[in-house]
Amino acid sequence: MRQRKPTGVWRLLGVLVTLLLIAAACGGDEGEDATTQAPATAPEPAPAPDAPEPPAPPATESAPADAEPTGEGASDDAGDDPAASDDVTATDDGAADATGSITIGAISTLDGPFAALGDFSMHGVKLALLEYGGELDGTDTRDGVSGATVAGLDIELVIEGSDATPDVAVEATRRMVEQDGADIIIGPLSGDEGLALKDYIRDFPEVTLVNGTSASQDLTLRDPAPNVFRFGGDGAMWTFGVGTYAYEELGYRTIATVAEDYSYPYDQVGAVLTEFCALGGTVAERIWVPLGTQDYSSFVAQIPNDVDAVFFAMGGTDAINFVKQYDEFTGQAIPLVAGPTAVDQSVLSELGDRAEGLISSGPVVDDSGLAEFDAFAARLDEVFPGQTPNIFNVYYYIATKSALQALEEVGGDLSDASAAFQAALAEQSWQTPIGPVVLDDNRQAVVDMYLRRVDGGIQKTIETLPKVNATLGFDRDEYIAQGSFSRDNPSC
Repeated sequence: MRQRKPTGVWRLLGVLVTLLLIAAACGGDEGEDATTQAPATAPEPAPAPDAPEPPAPPATESAPADAEPTGEGASDDAGDDPAASDDVTATDDGAADATGSITIGAISTLDGPFAALGDFSMHGVKLALLEYGGELDGTDTRDGVSGATVAGLDIELVIEGSDATPDVAVEATRRMVEQDGADIIIGPLSGDEGLALKDYIRDFPEVTLVNGTSASQDLTLRDPAPNVFRFGGDGAMWTFGVGTYAYEELGYRTIATVAEDYSYPYDQVGAVLTEFCALGGTVAERIWVPLGTQDYSSFVAQIPNDVDAVFFAMGGTDAINFVKQYDEFTGQAIPLVAGPTAVDQSVLSELGDRAEGLISSGPVVDDSGLAEFDAFAARLDEVFPGQTPNIFNVYYYIATKSALQALEEVGGDLSDASAAFQAALAEQSWQTPIGPVVLDDNRQAVVDMYLRRVDGGIQKTIETLPKVNATLGFDRDEYIAQGSFSRDNPSC
């Protein structure tokens, strides 16, 4: 069982110390000092038993959910003293939970190649909390939000950063869960991070992971964890329609792909090829590049000259560097087709004319005409001037608001391993800034996608693709049977 907030327990210890000092006739002043200082000198709660440092991803070695707490955290002690009841409540499973507050931990890539995207995602979290009465503690990304409440309970926000690597993400989440007592985790951002956190959080059924933008398909499609929820599409869903459009509308028959070498781009390439090859297209070359590559010349040189187009799947500075170098080396003699985060507005602003005409699919488009999108965009610019909606601020906002709405519905009840809360979360159905969302049986969103073209520096809608599901409309059993997308799967 994870360590809980120790406030009430230390008050109990302070009371016992006071009684002992009085009984020993040590003087009222000394007893009062001991009582008031005990909580201030309380050590950090110990890690869960048998929880070693995490190895390389995915990390699954955390303490089992039914491990007995240390002596300081035993709930039986709190029940013996009336003073302790002001701060702790015994839940159905025997854990001692602080009343009056719920802790939400938010994790994103605040370091490394996706640091800018991490900043955007935290803005989304904060916008949702502002709707519940919160106020910004400062303008820095790592500054929190104070004053937010739901169902009469204070919301405490804890922010942690990662660098897009699974081991760092797991360690940061471990701190939030096992030291800060987080009840809900919002995040992470990157694909492999999500897979690692799924394995970690499975051992803490009372803690709920609401995914941010980790788009690995297998976060929810295969072997789902009951306490993991995703209110946005996965990487394959984000690329829905591109392969079909490239074949049927653009007339392409042979393509090459260039993508970062990890799970999220595997899903993007996999979705494009699943559609494109089913229609009769072929892939001449699949080129995989390390995350954070600076020099793309050797990879551009591997692109065959006789392909009709190149599909590239990258994000952040990687997408910017690739397109600029591709343009310089080839003059874009071969057309580019983009993955969803390769044409995020933050990337388009850097690429300028180089991005004109790029075709992609994704969950966010500026001309959707949705009143909810326009309201979100206006509020975003008001709170974070100059920022426009993108996948990261929108999806982290949707994740956080979905959690807050579910908390409100159950009156903040997180007893019985958050059973009522997780049931309410699974039933969330609402009109988000980018369209309606509902969850399937694996707690994966079914959502609208938008086929898009970059025109005048912004993405404009070619077609709205409604109710895209986790198997892209293919037969579920057949789709899952083909196995997880990888460097070589699907074949084409």
